[in-house]
Amino acid sequence: RREDIHALISLTSGPVAGRVRALRRLLKTLAADVYIQTSDSEIHGCVAILYRRSLRNGGLTATIDTLVSTQTGRPGEETRQDLLDLALHRARKRGCVAIDCATDDPALTDAIAATGFQPGGAQWVTSLRKDEIK
Repeated sequence: RREDIHALISLTSGPVAGRVRALRRLLKTLAADVYIQTSDSEIHGCVAILYRRSLRNGGLTATIDTLVSTQTGRPGEETRQDLLDLALHRARKRGCVAIDCATDDPALTDAIAATGFQPGGAQWVTSLRKDEIK
């Protein structure tokens, strides 16, 4: 929801000035789903799923762009797993033929491996932000 945008700023990267604008654009598009897990008006987790057509996979493909649990220990593991399960459910419901997720988070790596994800090819990334280009 739009009222969640300010609560999500800390979960977003990039220049602070552009984060609100980027979140507004992301939440307006039909090519993305963003889900927030809350309890007592407190955010416990967030998952953002992007959708695109893929020639390589032969159909609609989902990417878990962000999956964050703000809790630690067992509650954090449950939140992470719930959000991962939600992402898989939404991708299936949209008719996706594949879903991918790139992460450096060891806890998320364990969760996605347990869900059936397999390591893929190397993902190469570069920033296109003017202040980060060398």
